[in-house]
Amino acid sequence: MKHAMPALPYAPEALAPKMSRETLDYHYGKHLQTYVDNLNALIPGTPYEEMPLEEIIRKADGAIFNNAAQTWNHTFFFRQLTPEQGPVPAKLAAKLTAEFGSVETFREQFTRAALGLFGSGWVWLAADRAGHLSIVAMSNAGNPLRDGLRPVMTVDVWEHAYYIDWRNRRADFLKAFWELIDWKQVADRAVPRRYRCTACDYVYDPAKGDPETGIAPGTPFEEIPDDWTCPVCGLYKEAFRPVEE
Repeated sequence: MKHAMPALPYAPEALAPKMSRETLDYHYGKHLQTYVDNLNALIPGTPYEEMPLEEIIRKADGAIFNNAAQTWNHTFFFRQLTPEQGPVPAKLAAKLTAEFGSVETFREQFTRAALGLFGSGWVWLAADRAGHLSIVAMSNAGNPLRDGLRPVMTVDVWEHAYYIDWRNRRADFLKAFWELIDWKQVADRAVPRRYRCTACDYVYDPAKGDPETGIAPGTPFEEIPDDWTCPVCGLYKEAFRPVEE
């Protein structure tokens, strides 16, 4: 399996001045490209050659893990950004308030974790199988998938993420970062959407899962295997549509 560069959901200059085109050219165009190229060079002839990226992250060590995780981490990071930020959706605000006390308290704790992480790494908002959220600071290429957690949001605090625009001022980078987050994406990860079968109206609820077929509670619909079928009428996953909340 050959891994490829992800497409950006915005133009390279669209995040300026909070994140310049030059930063995107280097951080996305060179750093991420290097991780992808390294991974593709390392995996031929290994047990990881045909594995999906997530499985490599969970199982590999050393250089293969580092390049696989950095490929995944950067893809997740860039795709969660937007030049047209909207308000925090009500369902996310309610979830963050329940977990951290308020949206502002969550932001303060997340920022403090990002400022306090020594050296290079990532800070994540992650969910466990029960849906509980936590802030996890991880060095180097760390990824919550290794600990059975589901990534919800992240910030890259490797110096190359911000040095062009902000030099060594990580705090200023973090202020700009908060204005680029696509809150709808974060909301859909933090409070996974329910999906309805278009044939029989069965609704898949991530909080309940489908234990009879091995789908554990807390499994987002997107993570269900493609060969899973509706427990009522037997139609495949492709027959389901999101429930409008």
